[in-house]
Amino acid sequence: MKVKNKSLLLDILFVVTFLILLRLGFWQLDRADQKNEINQNYLERQSSLEVFDENDINEENLWGKFSIEGEFTSPNLYLDNQTYKREAGYVIYSPFLTRENKVILVNRGWHDLIEDRNELPDVKKAEDTVISGILTKIPSHGIILNTENIENINDSSIRIQRIDVDEIKEVLNIQYEIYPFVLTLEPPIDENLKRHLILPVSNSEKNYGYAFQWFAFALTLLIIFITLRKKNK
Repeated sequence: MKVKNKSLLLDILFVVTFLILLRLGFWQLDRADQKNEINQNYLERQSSLEVFDENDINEENLWGKFSIEGEFTSPNLYLDNQTYKREAGYVIYSPFLTRENKVILVNRGWHDLIEDRNELPDVKKAEDTVISGILTKIPSHGIILNTENIENINDSSIRIQRIDVDEIKEVLNIQYEIYPFVLTLEPPIDENLKRHLILPVSNSEKNYGYAFQWFAFALTLLIIFITLRKKNK
C-alpha cells in the first residue's frame, strides 16, 4: 500500500511539474509575441508620413513623429549613468517652452564622460524654434549611484540621477506645466551628441531562448518519467 501511495505521489508530482514547465514555456512565447507586436507598431509609426503637433501630445501617440514650435530654455539636464555601446556617459535633456506655454524635455543625445567629475560636457543652448522628434515615455530609473537626485554644477548645467518632473519643476522654479513625456530629436541638432533612442521593449530573442529551455526541461522530465516507468514494470 505504501509503495502504491508513493508511486501515486510521484505521478502527481511529475504531472504538476511537467505542466508548470510547459506553462512557463508558453508564457515566454507569449511575452515574445507581445514584444514583437509593440516593436512592429513602433516601426510602422516610424515609416508613417503623419507628423503630429503639440495638440496631439498624449499617451496614444507615443512613438509618433512630432513637430513643435517654441524655444529652448536653460539649464541643460545631464542624466547620469547612461550607456551607449557599453560606454558610460550622459543623456542631455533641454527644457523646451512651447507656443502653448508648456515645457517638454528634449532628448538631445548622449555624450561620454569627461575625466573631471566636477565638470560636464559643454553643450550649447540650441537656438532652434521648430524642432522635430519622436515622442517617448520618460525613461525609467536606471543605476542610481548618488543619493541626491539633482546637483547644480553651474548656471547652465545640472546633473540628475533620474527624471522626476515634479522635482525638476520645483528646483528649476519652472512656472509652466511640464509634459510627462520626452521628445527625442530626429534628426539630432548637435554634431557632438549621439542619438539615444531605445526601442519600446527589448527584442524577443531572449524570450524564445527561455521558452526553449523550459520546453527542454519538460521533455527531459518526460523522458526520465517514461524510463523509470518502464524499469518499474
